[in-house]
Amino acid sequence: LYVADALSSLPVRVSRIAAGVPHGGELEFTDQVTLGRALEERRAVR
Repeated sequence: LYVADALSSLPVRVSRIAAGVPHGGELEFTDQVTLGRALEERRAVR
C-alpha cells in the first residue's frame, strides 16, 4: 500500500501478483507457467 500511495499522483497501475508465487519467494526459482498465471491474474491495489 505504501507504493500505491506514493505513486497515486502518477498515471501508473499498481498491482500484486496472484497466487502461485510465495510471499518473499525468489522469482528466479518459479517455473514459467506458474509465473505467467500469477501475472495474468494479478490484482489491482486500491
